[in-house]
Amino acid sequence: MGDSGNTMQADLRSRFTVLVHVVLCRGSNIFLLQRAEDQVMGGYFCLPGGHLQRGETLHQAAARECLEESGSQPADLLPVAVLTYKEAAEEAAAAPGLGLNFVFLARGFSGTPRLMEPEHFSRADFYPLHTLPRPTVGWVADVADSVAAGLQQGFQGLALREYQWD
Repeated sequence: MGDSGNTMQADLRSRFTVLVHVVLCRGSNIFLLQRAEDQVMGGYFCLPGGHLQRGETLHQAAARECLEESGSQPADLLPVAVLTYKEAAEEAAAAPGLGLNFVFLARGFSGTPRLMEPEHFSRADFYPLHTLPRPTVGWVADVADSVAAGLQQGFQGLALREYQWD
């Protein structure tokens, strides 16, 4: 592979995003945040979540992001979905970024979920799993359907193991 191949490989690595999200449920309602109009995907409802930071495990990142965005500390995080991610061309500076979304269900949480980052979100509340507000990020509806079914039938979760090399 020539220099251009190495440059493309390095660019892909720098643009590969790992995102984590947390589902907080109260009965058959799900906690969602509405993105502020001046943010990417402004006006859309989404789950609390964000980027994995260097040195964090997926579980640590999910707990941190949930606390930062909702004021609630999630407990007993169960992985329920892994979804591919591709930025729309208009959101990407040069080429669409690629990545993965890891979604966890908090089987418990402390604190009252609320709007914690008004500079990023305009609204925060619980909504019925079967009638989500619009517009909602597309994959969130799929996750909500899976969560609703899992709450009725019992969750098995995904096989997810996090390894660290020292």
